[in-house]
Amino acid sequence: MKKVIHQILGTLVFLVSACVPVTTESTVLTSLSETPTPVRSTLTPSPTPIPPTQTITPLPTIPTFTPTFDVSTIVTVTPAAKAECPKEDPSVIAKFATPNSDGPHGYIAPEVLDYLNSGGTAAQLRDLSLGEIRDLNGDGVNEVVYRGIIGGAYIILGCKDGKYQDFLDFAGDSGVELADILDLNKNGIPEIILYDIVHYGSIDISIFEWDGNKFRSLIDMGRDTPTDPAIDRVSATSPHKIMDTNGDGLKEIVIVYDVHETESWGLGVGEFVTMRRPLRNITTILGWNGKNFVDLKQGSYPPPQYRFQAVQDGDEQVRYGNYTAALSFYQAVIFDDRLEWWSPERREYEIHTHMSQFDATPTIYPTPNPDITEYPRLAAYAYYRIVILHFAQGHDSDAGTVYKTLQQKFGSDPYGRSYAEMATAFWEAYQSTHQMYDGCAAAIQYAVEHPEILVSLGSDYHGGYSHTYVPADVCPFR
Repeated sequence: MKKVIHQILGTLVFLVSACVPVTTESTVLTSLSETPTPVRSTLTPSPTPIPPTQTITPLPTIPTFTPTFDVSTIVTVTPAAKAECPKEDPSVIAKFATPNSDGPHGYIAPEVLDYLNSGGTAAQLRDLSLGEIRDLNGDGVNEVVYRGIIGGAYIILGCKDGKYQDFLDFAGDSGVELADILDLNKNGIPEIILYDIVHYGSIDISIFEWDGNKFRSLIDMGRDTPTDPAIDRVSATSPHKIMDTNGDGLKEIVIVYDVHETESWGLGVGEFVTMRRPLRNITTILGWNGKNFVDLKQGSYPPPQYRFQAVQDGDEQVRYGNYTAALSFYQAVIFDDRLEWWSPERREYEIHTHMSQFDATPTIYPTPNPDITEYPRLAAYAYYRIVILHFAQGHDSDAGTVYKTLQQKFGSDPYGRSYAEMATAFWEAYQSTHQMYDGCAAAIQYAVEHPEILVSLGSDYHGGYSHTYVPADVCPFR
């Protein structure tokens, strides 16, 4: 029985790319079966306007997002003054890399430093396959990049004040590997991409570049890491890819973290990942913003499997100004019957079914009944978001048509009615002043007074890869 259940779940369709297509930003669908057609009607509902309230709570601020970087603003870094290094003496032998009766012994940074400062040549280290010899700061003098045998740290040695010094000593969890040395931001100074091998095929990716005084971490994910607050890293389950994803002339770093793969990493990690269901692979696209490599947030997840995921993807695309993509997601919420339902019972079923396969005698859990209340809630919310999306773009006639459809379909529905009421709150405030700020303030105030409407959009039972909604999320236009 359990095998049959898994087979059924395995055949559930993940594809959103086959959803009803969007032809323009002013396209509206009114049935599940019809082909989208441009709206030509000028019908606009006319509820009685209300005067703008004087007690609207100021809107909470939302983060600002870095636009696509203008490659023309790149400033080439002035090369550093040529450093003086100790005079090389080819007769100096790297004893730590010379076999003896016990074979070559492990070496540490001080030994390599002593060798180089005694006249040892960087070329000999390269010939012994002990490191990369590259100019990393543009001064015309090579630095030595190598992985320490003891401790697994990656180390960069360079010349300063007439001798070699330790410029970077980057330690990892299980060992660090050099992935790339290349100039992605085109400022004349190469970046160093390092892999910290965490466990069982999982890696953390870090990027460093010389800033004139030291090697600085370049990734900024808007958070500090527990191990080093100055260094941000991105986790991956496969090697990164380099490509220009947005056509700005600079190549980005594409990093994929396959959460399904991590479920097989043993009981501790696997159980933790399983408890975060539903799972979604994470794609991070690091792009240069003039100062750091930041997450461009362009399609961080694969196409949604569940209806609530399409809601969240649409809202995220709005926050980043991708209105056409957002409209497509909202229409999928309403019209794509291949999107699956989710509920607290569905989450428990998925977790217990997955964990049961590791038991000596797997337990067969009854398949939960679909939550018939979820669709009207999410569809009504999607209609509401299309209404405000049209208003934000100046498509008032289209907004009126969708508003009327929302009220007809869900104005009296016991589950969708609250979202229709929130749309009315927005509508009336907007009609009074024709300011998105006032409309959003009214919608957010409605969400404050009716917090239960946020639960179906994203809450604790939607898993570890879901956004948890707060009132400010229902209207991002400021």
